Amino acid sequence: MLVFKLMKTPLYILLVCGLLSVLSAVACTVQKIPSHEIQAQEINKTLMCPVCPGESIDQSQHPLASQMRGVVDEKLEEGWNGEQVRNFFVERYGVRVLLEPPRRGGNLLVWIVPPIGIVMGMLVLYMVLRMMTRPQPEGELRASRVDLTGPERETYFSLVEQALLEDVPPPDQSSENSSTEPEE
Repeated sequence: MLVFKLMKTPLYILLVCGLLSVLSAVACTVQKIPSHEIQAQEINKTLMCPVCPGESIDQSQHPLASQMRGVVDEKLEEGWNGEQVRNFFVERYGVRVLLEPPRRGGNLLVWIVPPIGIVMGMLVLYMVLRMMTRPQPEGELRASRVDLTGPERETYFSLVEQALLEDVPPPDQSSENSSTEPEE
C-alpha cells in the first residue's frame, strides 16, 4: 500500500519524468560517423559496378563491387580526394564507370537534348490539339465539300451502280493473273 501512495506524490512523478528524459536522451544520441566513411559512401554512390549495369558499387552485391569499395577506402586512407578516386576508376574502366556522365564535350548532349526534346514535343502536342479544337470557318467547310447538281448526281450514281453490278475484277488483278501464269 505504501508503494501506491508514493506513486501519487509529485516527487515520484517528477522522478519518473526525469528518468524517462535521461533514457530518451541516451537512446537518441547519434554516433558520429567518421568523415572518411561518409566520403567513401558518397564516392561509392557515384561509381557504377562494371558487371551490374545501372547499379552503383554502393548497391551492388557482386564481388567486384565489393573490391571496388575496398579500393575506395584504401585510396581515401592514403589521402586521396573524391575526384582523384573517381579519375582512378575512369582510367581503368573508362567513363562508363561513372553513374553521371561528365558535363563536357560530347556528353554535354546527354544533358541538353532530352529537355529540348520534351519542350519541342509539348509544343507540337499543343499546336496539334489547338488545330483539332479550333472551329473551321464556313468558307473552308464549303471548299472541302463537293456540290453536285441533280443530273450530275444521277449520272454518278448510275455509274457506281453499274460498276457494282458487273462482276469484273479490278484491272490490277487481271494484269497480275496474266503475268503469273506459266508460259508454255
